[in-house]
Amino acid sequence: MSPAATRNGEMTLGRVGGAPVVVSSTSLLLGLIIAASWYPLVNSSLGYLGIVVVLGTVAATVIGVAISILLHELAHGLTGAALGRPPIRYELLLWGGRTSFGPARRAWSPWRDAACSLAGPATNALLWIAGRTALDSGAITTPAIYVATWAITWLNLALAVFNALPALPLDGGQALASLITQATGNRAAGLKTASWGGLAVVAGITWLYLLQPLLIDHHRPSSTSLILAAMVGWTIGSTSWRVLGLGGAQRAAARLDLRTLTRPIATLPAATTLASVRAALDDGAALALVVDGPNLLGTIDAPGLAELGAVGDDVTADQVCTVLPAAAITTSLTGQDAANALKAARAVSRWLIVVDNGRMAGAVPTGAR
Repeated sequence: MSPAATRNGEMTLGRVGGAPVVVSSTSLLLGLIIAASWYPLVNSSLGYLGIVVVLGTVAATVIGVAISILLHELAHGLTGAALGRPPIRYELLLWGGRTSFGPARRAWSPWRDAACSLAGPATNALLWIAGRTALDSGAITTPAIYVATWAITWLNLALAVFNALPALPLDGGQALASLITQATGNRAAGLKTASWGGLAVVAGITWLYLLQPLLIDHHRPSSTSLILAAMVGWTIGSTSWRVLGLGGAQRAAARLDLRTLTRPIATLPAATTLASVRAALDDGAALALVVDGPNLLGTIDAPGLAELGAVGDDVTADQVCTVLPAAAITTSLTGQDAANALKAARAVSRWLIVVDNGRMAGAVPTGAR
C-alpha cells in the first residue's frame, strides 16, 4: 500500500477490500505515550547494548502495536463483510482504531453487530497466543527481538481484555448492547446496560490508577498512568453519560428520532441521464443516490444540479454526482448517537443518509450549504 496525504492531515495507507485505511495525526500521540512508558523498562533491560538498540526496540514495539490495532480493525471489517455489511473506512486514531460500515446487503440482526464487535478482541487474543507460543519455544534468542515480542504479546492481551469489557464505546459494550437487543428487541435497554457498565469501568480505573496507589500503596501514581487513566476514563465516562441522558442536552438528544426527519430518496443507476435525475427530483425525491450495482457512487440534489449550470441533459449521473463521505451515512437512528451522526454529517455534506435495518430509509438535511 502506498501512503497518500489527505486534506485533514490524515494519511491514507491504501485500501483493503475497497475501504481506505486512514491514519489520523492523533494516533501519533498514542505512539508517543507507548514509547514514553516503555522506554525506561527497555533501557534498564537493554541499556548495555547501546542507545541505538534501545530506541530501535521501542520503535519496533510501537510499530508492532500499530499493526496489532490495524489487524483488530480489519477483523471487525472482514467479519462485517462476511456477514453482509461491508466496511467503508478503517481509521487508526488516538484511541486505537475505528471501523465504519456501509449499509447491509442483506437482512441484518443485532447478533451480527455483536459478532463484528467481538472479532477485534478475539484477534488480539489470537496474537497474544501466537506471541506466547513464540516466546515459550525458545526460538527467539536475540535480546532486542525477545523484548519487543514480549511487549507486543502482552499489549495484545491488554487490548483483548480491555476492549472486551462490557462498557461503551468499547467492543464489549457494543456486543453487550447488541446481544440484549437481540434477546429483548429493546435497543435502548441494551445501550443503557452497557452504559452503566461503562461507569463501572470508570470507577475501576479510578480505583486502580489513583485511589489504590494513594490510599493503599502510599505512593504517587506515575504521570503516564494518570494521563492514560484520565484519557480512557473520560472517553468511556462521557459516552456512558450521554447515552444514559444524565445531562439536559443529553435528555433533549435522547428524544431525537432521525426517521421522523427523513425526506424521500431516489436510487438511480450510474447510467441515468440528468434529464431523468431532474424528473426524479421533480417527482418529490429530495436526493438522488447514484449506484453501480451494490456500490454507492454519490448523490445529486437540486442545489447540486443548479451548480452544474448548462450541463446537457444527456450527461450521465455518475459523471457529475458528488461522492458521499462516510460521515454522511448513519445506522444510528435515535438518541445521542443520532445527534452525533447529524453533527458529524453537517461538517461534510448537505445530507445524512439514514440506514434502517440495512435499507436506506431516507435523507435528513443537515443544514450545511
